Amino acid sequence: MFKILIFFHFLVRISNSVTGNDDERKDKKMLAASVAVVVSLPSSNGGGDDQCVICKEDMKLGRDVCKLPCDHFYHWKCILPWLKKTNTCPCCRFQLPSDDVFAEIQRLWDVLAKISGGAT
Repeated sequence: MFKILIFFHFLVRISNSVTGNDDERKDKKMLAASVAVVVSLPSSNGGGDDQCVICKEDMKLGRDVCKLPCDHFYHWKCILPWLKKTNTCPCCRFQLPSDDVFAEIQRLWDVLAKISGGAT
């Protein structure tokens, strides 16, 4: 499995160097979160003391609230437009999967590097 990730990592690097997108892909291109991931996010009826960071309103009971994997809560109506533009949490920048294959390989590579102590 590790050899496959290394192969894909170098494939992405070669592709980026040929197209000139080496740093451009990370810094300038915003990727939408994967639709399949967004649809599978857990939902609740609110009721906590927290505020939605986007609209600054309380999470009132009966409001549709979305929970991201990083444990941050948002109103669905607030987070959906955000996730259509970018695949990160507005608070902590936790990355959700996207539908871009090369970006996903890079995201998984970064996660693997973080887990293994930063050595890539």
